[in-house]
Amino acid sequence: MNSAITGKPDVAKREVAIVNHLRDNPEGATLREIYEAVSDKLGDTISRPAYYKLLDRLIVAGKIDQIDDAQGARRYLISPQLHVTNRITLDDVYEMLPFVESTETMARAIDAQEYFYEHRHTVIRKTASALTQEPAVEIFFRWIDDLLSTMQADLDLYHLVEPEGLHQGQQVFSDASLERRLQHQCETLREILYRHLSIPHEAVDISEWDGPHGLKRLGRFFYNPSLLTETLKARVFGVGEQETVLGLIKVDEPTLVSAAQDMIISGSDGSFHAGTMGIRTAQGFVEDESFVVTFNNSVAYIRSSERMAKQKGDKKYLHSAPVTRQTLDDPTYKGMVLAPFMFPMLTASEYEHMARTASDVVQMRVDDEVFNGKARDLTTGEQIMPPRIHIRDGTITPQERGFNHYIQMNPYGDIAREGIARSRSILQRIASSQRHPQIYAGCVKSTQLRLFSRFINWYIAKGSRLTRGAPIEPGWDIERAGFISDIDVMTVLLANEAVPPAPNQFWMSCVVLRQFASLTDFYAQRFGNERTWLSFLKEMRDNAVSTYDKYGGEMPYHVLISEDDLAEDAYLYMLEHGDYASFYVGHTWGEPPPKIPRYEFLCFREADTTQIKQHVVRTVDQIATALLTCQFSQDRDHNFLSKVTLTKLIPSVVYMAHEFAKQLGKKLETDYKSVVIARLAARRNQRIEERDVEIQPMSVRRYIQRFVDARKALPPPEQDTDER
Repeated sequence: MNSAITGKPDVAKREVAIVNHLRDNPEGATLREIYEAVSDKLGDTISRPAYYKLLDRLIVAGKIDQIDDAQGARRYLISPQLHVTNRITLDDVYEMLPFVESTETMARAIDAQEYFYEHRHTVIRKTASALTQEPAVEIFFRWIDDLLSTMQADLDLYHLVEPEGLHQGQQVFSDASLERRLQHQCETLREILYRHLSIPHEAVDISEWDGPHGLKRLGRFFYNPSLLTETLKARVFGVGEQETVLGLIKVDEPTLVSAAQDMIISGSDGSFHAGTMGIRTAQGFVEDESFVVTFNNSVAYIRSSERMAKQKGDKKYLHSAPVTRQTLDDPTYKGMVLAPFMFPMLTASEYEHMARTASDVVQMRVDDEVFNGKARDLTTGEQIMPPRIHIRDGTITPQERGFNHYIQMNPYGDIAREGIARSRSILQRIASSQRHPQIYAGCVKSTQLRLFSRFINWYIAKGSRLTRGAPIEPGWDIERAGFISDIDVMTVLLANEAVPPAPNQFWMSCVVLRQFASLTDFYAQRFGNERTWLSFLKEMRDNAVSTYDKYGGEMPYHVLISEDDLAEDAYLYMLEHGDYASFYVGHTWGEPPPKIPRYEFLCFREADTTQIKQHVVRTVDQIATALLTCQFSQDRDHNFLSKVTLTKLIPSVVYMAHEFAKQLGKKLETDYKSVVIARLAARRNQRIEERDVEIQPMSVRRYIQRFVDARKALPPPEQDTDER
């Protein structure tokens, strides 16, 4: 019989009651507890087994989770949800992706992490000690040289032809297993050389693997050892006078006193939350995926120097994009509030990637204004002095830097172009103050890069034999250890009793520098003596014009602008001048130690290797001074999908920005809701109560799954720029 006729609760009311009960019991509840509480409240008469079906449906919908407690009893609890005080950052998104993309990948990563921790006091301790003696450039050269030698030996086997007998003229060893091994070697080397180290093809030229045909371009690679060595001197910078892989960086007391007196240090946080917006009616709240609203916000926290404090009082400054009813619709601040129905011209994949890019760009707007001295305090409107060092929560590389997206004439392309333009603005500020340039740095808490992890694994098993006569651990399981992330391996390596730090100093890694092009779909482009990035983009423009003339369609951005404008374009500027340096600082301790972030900073490209080295050394010294001056805070956010609390140590200015952003997020959501109510009331010519319009929190897993589904429409790996 219809529940509406009998007055009994329908499915929607039962589900709402279950969710509300679990919200009141965050530790979770058993089926029996849920059934007794909810059926009593609703006056329900259906059986307890029937409630299993309701719970199963809520699990599938992502509203609740199921766990087994310590006694083995099945319990149900509310799924982690996105809301104002439970926001996530882009780092969080990438940290959670393996939990929904691939259980096998996640299992291997956890196993690799445990393997390293098991050997922390033995193998890793010896490795840390040894790397304080290894010259960085030399050992990186030996690593690449060894990988190339190994691949050459396998290529010789693969192309070996039987000289005589029944199988004369046939390849002897060209079986599927060897082909897979060679393909993996090729892809790994191309990633290390062209994506992570920006090695030019004049030094090492490895083409793509072409199935059973082997390497493209005659089936072999080109290698110039002396040019590789010279290039590495401009890509890898060791620590200290001996320029070793690991080393101490020290800051003397007078420098720290001076920094406290004069150095202005700022940090920024960019995060987002989401919810389903709708009007509550007598029938309940109806969810609609097209009304999933994402709120992006960013705050900069500026720590004033002691000198400023003497003049203005002990004051801290805050800056963000203004959150008012007017700015929510102002194109200048586009991307702060997003929903799929606002962008019907975008595919689902394009929209989800634009939403991630928008979160990055909203933060970069704040970074740009603070860095260039255009920021004003949120409360007083007072102009904020530009910082000596600005530390951004997350990577400083634009989230969207693929040229194929940059040239799209739609909202996705608009956001991508703004991100590149903001990067250019910051880089130009750095370039204009070459005597004492400001520093634009990033604090990356989650990374997909596996440069240092691959290098450390190789060194333990093989590289140490080349320089020390015997490997540190000849039985090291590289296949098992190979899935560890750079952040995990460097945390374990640098938080090591074999190399204990002292006051006012850190152990740190060498610095690795790569060019902007390595982060784009152009990372493997070959150039002759006369070909430049400008001539390359002009060729692309000419090809696009020809395609349009022949087939029609929509003109992309680089066709609509003139050749002269192309020569001044922000993307070209970053290709020609943008470099990114990254390194690790061992500022954590304990069992287990809190995870360390990857630090990185933006550089204006220098032609002279000596100038590059001087700039890198000076910048690292100032970052170390800034870290000791502002100190650290524990970030105890948790991975919502694993139920594991992750302790990370981050600069205090970044942590403070993170905390203040929660307050801004609430105001952003409230003001947006008020605007929608006012406009809806005007359209319907009726009064709408604010309490009837709700923004229901959205499950974290469900939101991440939307992004995972969108990633499936990404370009093939050779063109993918979605890397942090």
